[in-house]
Amino acid sequence: MRRKGKRRNLKGSFQLTGNVLFGREPLPAKKREEESVKNILPRELAFDIDGVLADTFRVFVETARQQYHVQVAYEDITEYDFRKVIDIDKEIARDIIQRILDDPIQMGIRPIKGAVEVLSLLTGEGPIFLVTARPGRSAIYEWVLQQLQGVDRNLIRLEATGTHEEKIPILLEHGIRYFVEDRLDTCYLLATAQVTPIVFEQPWNQKPHPFIRVRSWAEIGKMIAWSRPTEGQERWLD
Repeated sequence: MRRKGKRRNLKGSFQLTGNVLFGREPLPAKKREEESVKNILPRELAFDIDGVLADTFRVFVETARQQYHVQVAYEDITEYDFRKVIDIDKEIARDIIQRILDDPIQMGIRPIKGAVEVLSLLTGEGPIFLVTARPGRSAIYEWVLQQLQGVDRNLIRLEATGTHEEKIPILLEHGIRYFVEDRLDTCYLLATAQVTPIVFEQPWNQKPHPFIRVRSWAEIGKMIAWSRPTEGQERWLD
């Protein structure tokens, strides 16, 4: 599979959810914030799901290769709008994405390493808040419950907004100041609304940007102002 150089000719086009922001002026050039923020209050922190908690694109790639014989590697997804960088039939892409949206459990989506441990510990501080641009809540909520077995479901708050843009009013309504997100266009939107984006690194968000970034859930854990140390924290904060 070739990496992106010039745009390829596609047999069709498809985007995961929401709209790509075209014609957006870049933020003024400045040094990327490499220093992570510290002492984030748990009640002021929320998380995206796909690409942050759920390893969704990996299942997309595996399904495309194994069931549709599309030659693509995970690292080839260098744009969130993957139609720009991989050659895949429109109907195949649509079918895989719809299956992922309809039944993430059946599709075998796995949590990203460390996510379950950090989120489970966070429920000891109070409810956790997940916000997704997926159009429906029930399927992904059941997936989250399956991953966080043993956690009181009343401590898991999940909003499905249907678009990336609609995340903003939900976050502001709940007093969220920090949001962990993998889609750079959404991060720019967050910044204009005075919500600090934390970019969870993925192949599709490697373009230069001015935001704080994390490479793992252990790094997220180190940013949190825990009310008291626990044995669980010590395992992944070392």
